[in-house]
Formats: sequence, C-alpha cells, structure tokens
Amino acid sequence: MRIAVRIRDLRYVYPDGTEALRGVDLTVAEGERVGLIGPNGAGKTTLLLHLNGLLRGRGDIEILGIPLRKGTLGEIRRLVGLLFQDPDAQLFMPRVFDDVAFGPLNLGLDDGEVRRRVAEALRAVGMEGAADRAPHRLSFGERKRTALATILSMRPAILALDEPTSNLDPRGRREFMELIRGLGATVIIATHDLELVLELCGRAVLMDRGRVIADGPVREILADAELMYSHGLEVPPSLKAWSP
Repeated sequence: MRIAVRIRDLRYVYPDGTEALRGVDLTVAEGERVGLIGPNGAGKTTLLLHLNGLLRGRGDIEILGIPLRKGTLGEIRRLVGLLFQDPDAQLFMPRVFDDVAFGPLNLGLDDGEVRRRVAEALRAVGMEGAADRAPHRLSFGERKRTALATILSMRPAILALDEPTSNLDPRGRREFMELIRGLGATVIIATHDLELVLELCGRAVLMDRGRVIADGPVREILADAELMYSHGLEVPPSLKAWSP
C-alpha cells in the first residue's frame, strides 16, 4: 500500500518556548481516514500545520514520497489541502467564486479550467448557487463548506481538517460529516468530536503533550476508558456499552 504521509521524529518549539511536538512518528496510508484526538494543547493542530509547510520544525516529513523541503513546498501544497478551524481565516475575497478560484488561478490554469474546478468544488459541497455571494453574508455552516471548496478546487491528494465540525449546529454537523464521508482523498482529522471520529475514521491516533500516546483501530482506542480518561478524554456515549 502506498504511503501518503510519513513523519519521523518531528519536533517543534513555539517562540515562547512551548514544546508543541516532541518526537512525533506517524505513517498514514493512501486512502486512510485517520482521527487525531487528544486534549487541548496536545499538538494536533501544530502537527497538521506541518503537513504543508506552514510550520517548519525539526524532523522528516514525506508526502507521497516527496520530502518536505524549501524546494518542494509548492508541490507539497498542491498535494495537501489544509482546512482551518475558523473558515474566516480561509475566506478573504469579495465573492465565493473568487475565493474558490484563488488556488487554481495561482496554479496558472486557464480560465476555462478554473471555472470548471470552481463549479465542481461548489457542487461537491452543495454551494453551487452561491458563486456570486459575499462570504461574510453566508451562515457559519455555509462558510465552512465554502472553505472546504477552496481546498477541493486544488484537487489535493490529502486533506488535513482541523476541527471541521466545531461550532456547527446538529444539521450542519451532519451535512459536513456526509461531505467528508464522500471524499476520496486521504483524510486526517484533528478533532474533539469523538463521535465523528468513530463514524468516519478507521484509525485513531491519541496525542498528548506533543507525543503520540496510542495509535490503533478507532473502536479499540476510543473504548479504552482508562486510556481515554488518563488523557483528559471520555469514551463516546455510543461506545460505553462496547468493550474491545
């Protein structure tokens, strides 16, 4: 099976001296959906930000066999789409169309291909009628979907999603989960939504204090009460009657 992401001994220290990552090793196969779980400050978001070079620590990262280096950043960023927790950090143009077209335009694609990609991405997230709307006039859930469309228009091989369902109402959460379920890419989700991980991911990686604590089948990790409680988490309600 082809390896989509390979991380070896990744370490990162923030300017204030906080050790966010302390020797992380992680391998993700192509087509896997992996849930990154852990308490606040575990290093989940920091890890995602390394996958396309927004942060650069010490250690080795390979994306589909390509080492992440200064000279490969452009190629890596075409392969890895990063969805921020806050969609307003991702949307900055006057129209939805312009936001979704921004990436393809920067790839140097011609106008026809850009329009095809925008239409395809908006259709995939159920926002095909919103191309001419202003992002700030959309609901929070609509902005989340539009932010995802800005990534899908780049046709990445790997999606790194940071808290994709946070602050969504129940219907918006369910709709977004169905969007994720239908994506064909390799997906890595950093989240506190353990029911989402249980439904969408085959594998869970538990992080705490910048280290990988446990890595295995999602039901085995999430149903291990002693493991979960010792790292500030709780067994999801739907698993409390299930034992590995």
